[in-house]
Amino acid sequence: NQASSGASLLTIIGGHTLDLVEAVLGRIVEVDARTEILWPTVKLIENGEERSRETADHVGVLGKTHSGAVFTVDINAGVARENARFTFEVRGSEGWLSLTGSHPYGFQAGDLELTSNDAFVSPEQPAVSGGFMGSAINVGEVYAQLCRDIQAGRYDTPGFEHALHNARLIEAVARAAKRGERQRII
Repeated sequence: NQASSGASLLTIIGGHTLDLVEAVLGRIVEVDARTEILWPTVKLIENGEERSRETADHVGVLGKTHSGAVFTVDINAGVARENARFTFEVRGSEGWLSLTGSHPYGFQAGDLELTSNDAFVSPEQPAVSGGFMGSAINVGEVYAQLCRDIQAGRYDTPGFEHALHNARLIEAVARAAKRGERQRII
């Protein structure tokens, strides 16, 4: 909410969401974006006090990946918990896949459901589900991957280069939103 904190919907949620796009569709090479403040007043949970919002609560991104796939991302904050939903769809010439959930933190926490227009064998049921366990499992898996890398002398775990790329991607989206023009990603 406070611009001086450096945290915003784009830097916190947007970076993770764009990382998911790249994990599925490949490296993002071009973005255009728009940010808006749709709900200018925020009610603090702790004391009920109202404050003016200083950072965008809506981010819309249109982009293109290295392979030529076109994507859109819409991220909205300020949605009541009971109305929160996450949808990630991939549509191609021969079908579609859809990943959905209803946790306020999107795909980063909570249970997800995978559906498709083509029959498939359902993934295993998670060992733990609900609440914030998904987040804990994700963090635990990163540490497990780091251990596997160390033992095998490999570098598969996302590291500094990945973080630098994500920072540049978020900056390009912010520039696109501010200038109203498409940005190429370095």
